[in-house]
Amino acid sequence: MKWLSALLFLIVSSHSFARDAGDTVIRGIHINFIYDKTIFPDFWKISPINAEGEGIESDEIERCKQIVKNALEKYPYLMLDKELKTVFFLKAMKFYDVGYGGTNSTDALYLANNGNTNGYTDLYLEQTFHHEFSSILYRNHPSYFREEEWYAANSPDFAYTDPENGVGAIRDNHSSQVFDTVLCVKGILTEYGSSGIENDLNTFAQNIFSPSTGFWDIVDKYPRIQKKLKLIVSFYHRIHPVFTMDYFRNLATKEH
Repeated sequence: MKWLSALLFLIVSSHSFARDAGDTVIRGIHINFIYDKTIFPDFWKISPINAEGEGIESDEIERCKQIVKNALEKYPYLMLDKELKTVFFLKAMKFYDVGYGGTNSTDALYLANNGNTNGYTDLYLEQTFHHEFSSILYRNHPSYFREEEWYAANSPDFAYTDPENGVGAIRDNHSSQVFDTVLCVKGILTEYGSSGIENDLNTFAQNIFSPSTGFWDIVDKYPRIQKKLKLIVSFYHRIHPVFTMDYFRNLATKEH
């Protein structure tokens, strides 16, 4: 699946959109399922981004609601009220003429769901939520992220591979989110995480909130991954003190 680069976040506020019968509010966040082009910021609709979308199938709406409820419950209410306003679900999205699984604007998330049988599993969708939300937090709290220490946790022979911060990785089909043990030695979880520092952080975020099988084993095995785990937990802890190492370890226990 694909992720949209940070190029698309530029200062965009959520707007009021027409409500459909499937739309709802969960923990103060508007969850929208109706699609028209007005959900996208105006500058996304023109070249080179050329945003396109497709409305979600109605039989996926209830599953989306449960998934986003599970995701939202992992964050304190007051934090959500400050950082996030809207989550849009679509069947598909396309930017730069390439399909993507998720993106974000200033205070909104855009998530694609084309059905469980097409790879949009519950785990994938919830991880996409946490992945994209972490980009909003990264932008909103730059002083909380210890960037120099994050770079220092990487192997000295490692360099992020995509000057387009993920767009090139997606275009060239180098956006795998499967754990790569060769990269783990260097401090990187996945191929997509190797494309840029924000994508690297995103990949850790999706796994501390909703871990793929084997994530905590990898944390315990690879020292550079351990260093980054401590840094991302520190980042979230500075946003809200509820987030501690024990908090995330306990989340993993509850989910398995």
